[in-house]
This record gives sequence, structure tokens and C-alpha cells, in this order.
Amino acid sequence: MSRTRYGACIITLMLGLQLGCSADIEGNRNHRVTATKTETETVEIDSNKQSASIPFTQHLYSKHSPDFTWEWSNTENLLKEVTDRYKEYENSAPGGYLVKETPTEYFICVSIGETESVTKGFEVKSLTLPAEYAAAEKPILKIEAVPVSDQNPSDKEMPGKLFTRSLISVAKENLPEGIRLHSMIMSLEE
Repeated sequence: MSRTRYGACIITLMLGLQLGCSADIEGNRNHRVTATKTETETVEIDSNKQSASIPFTQHLYSKHSPDFTWEWSNTENLLKEVTDRYKEYENSAPGGYLVKETPTEYFICVSIGETESVTKGFEVKSLTLPAEYAAAEKPILKIEAVPVSDQNPSDKEMPGKLFTRSLISVAKENLPEGIRLHSMIMSLEE
């Protein structure tokens, strides 16, 4: 084979590889969410993030320091044991903590730890399970939170640091079949 033909073959091969890789990258840019449904569950699976979105309910949102307490609540029909155990996490580090498991729900305390201002806080954005949750014995629930500013508690001039946390629940019927929550991680977007 002559050098010219050999060089042309190499160039053609390289162009073909580049086009193939480019098409694959373009194909991965298409964001697609699919929903799967069985008799007892509906789970959204995001093909790019490879996760299942889990619905949740917020019951309490609290800010606490030695000199200040502020709380929003929607505790209708909530067990006193759950609210009492939630109070044990007043000064907790950032993260998600299993407060109580009942036959129908998981109650989780989500904390962002210390904040420097009474007007700063957070909002739970989403709960997700990795797509490979079906194969995992103990899947990790990911809690995504976003910071919030200009919240309007009673005293915006309260000095000092305080701890901010929230109580949420996940209905077991909204989890994929056979999944039990054992551990969780939290990420706080900047």
C-alpha cells in the first residue's frame, strides 16, 4: 500500500471515529425522563442522572439557637414521638437523619447545621435513589437542598449563629417495591 493510500485510510478512520463520538455525545445531551408504573408504585427515572425521584412531605421547619427559636409546622396527625425525636436534632451537623420509621412512612430530619443569619435557610429540592437501587441491598437516599435567603421569621435582627433543620416524610408506598431506607446523604447547592 502506498503512503498516500495509507495516510488517506488513517484520515478516513479518524474522521469516522470523530463523527461517531460526536453523535454519541449529542445523543447524551438529550435529557429524557421516563416513568415506570407497577400496581403499587410510580417512579420517575432520569436517564441522564440515573436516579429515581421520590416524593416527600414537609412537616416542620425550625431555626434554633440558645436565645432564639422559630418554627413553621404542619403537624396535623403527626405522632408526638416523631416531633419529640425531631427535637433531639436541634444542634445537628449537616445531613439527613432517620427520625422514625412507622409501618407506612419514614420520617427524616434534614439539617444544614449552623447558619450565620436568621434570614438564611434552605429548601429541600428533591429526594432521589440511584437507578441501580433495585440491585442494592441498602440503597442511599440522596437529599438535594438549596440555600434560601430573606426568609421572614419574627426577628430579623436576632444576632448570632443558629441551627436550621426540617422534618420531612416519605410514604413507603411511594418507594420502589422492596426498598428500605437505611442511609442517606445530603448535598447543599451553592
